[in-house]
Amino acid sequence: MAANFKDDMDGTSWEDFCEKMLRKHFTWKCFFPVPHEDRGDHGIEFYTSCGTIFQCYYPDPSYSMKEYKAKVQKKINDDLKKLKKYEKGISDMLNGVKIKTWVLLIPYNKSRELLKYCSRKTKEVKEALPTFIESDDFIVKIETDDSFIEESLYARNFISKEINLTVNSPNQQEVDAWKAGNSEFYSNVVRKTEKIATKNSDSFRNDLIAKYVQINELLDAYREQYPELYGQLTSIALNNLRILKDDSYFDARPAADVVKDLLKLNREQFEKIAISRENVQMLSFGWIAQWIAECQMDFIV
Repeated sequence: MAANFKDDMDGTSWEDFCEKMLRKHFTWKCFFPVPHEDRGDHGIEFYTSCGTIFQCYYPDPSYSMKEYKAKVQKKINDDLKKLKKYEKGISDMLNGVKIKTWVLLIPYNKSRELLKYCSRKTKEVKEALPTFIESDDFIVKIETDDSFIEESLYARNFISKEINLTVNSPNQQEVDAWKAGNSEFYSNVVRKTEKIATKNSDSFRNDLIAKYVQINELLDAYREQYPELYGQLTSIALNNLRILKDDSYFDARPAADVVKDLLKLNREQFEKIAISRENVQMLSFGWIAQWIAECQMDFIV
């Protein structure tokens, strides 16, 4: 399973990401971030003119399920208490906006117990009833960026560090299972590697199959998490293949030389994109493995 882009975040980067996502969704006219540098944020990170308060929380990925539930519940409880504690200051800040929804934005909701907890907290807030709460409609909720799909994709473009999606390398048992389950593709691999590699052909084939499995999983992750970047990478890769194929009409060369040139061309192009070196190499070689297996490099043999 490929890592998710949220897995490498922390509390600060998650909050920054959420702000960009929510700004995109609500627009500048309706969205209000609360500066926390000046005497705290009163338990409010963002609010909207339509009556929603947002808080952000990034639980440590190393938490056990028990720790995770306890930490998220504590975050909800502590911040909801501030609604009454800082009632006057919050009311002045909201300037007449009635709050109908209080939302905790977390990367993943891992427990249905948290939904039950939110229901209990909804009742408690209604009983305390700060003046800015819309008593009839008020609700406490947990949401993730999955509730803002388009805006989440937009906000990912502003993640500053290079993207590094990780996938596991298949073991020999998984490679053998792929051979058994993909006889046509494996036949292509055998036929073409006989022309490409003159030494250690069995090892080369196994490595190609491993990279084939990895590239498919990695591309699925890019398609899901960074669709615009996925389109850019795919366009580059197909263009590089097209260049080598067109050249092959006029320049008959050993298959190994063609593959090496394509690998070099892929690396050069992918290194211009803000992705990790690991992903550059995996994509550069992985696409070649995919093409060899799926007949898109018949021109080299």
